[in-house]
Amino acid sequence: MNKNQTYSIAVGSAFGTSIGTSIGAITGTVAMGTVYGSVIGLIVGVILALVIFKEEKEE
Repeated sequence: MNKNQTYSIAVGSAFGTSIGTSIGAITGTVAMGTVYGSVIGLIVGVILALVIFKEEKEE
């Protein structure tokens, strides 16, 4: 786990949480929106981390 991977997971989580909060505000269930957002964010972050890891390995 390098700095870039940790950073991308953090960014992904923040991104997902903000999306989730927006979804929650629209649907009226902020708590569930935040939960969904955190999950989405974690997935996005892990994907970003894998992409970065793959690119760094190729160099």
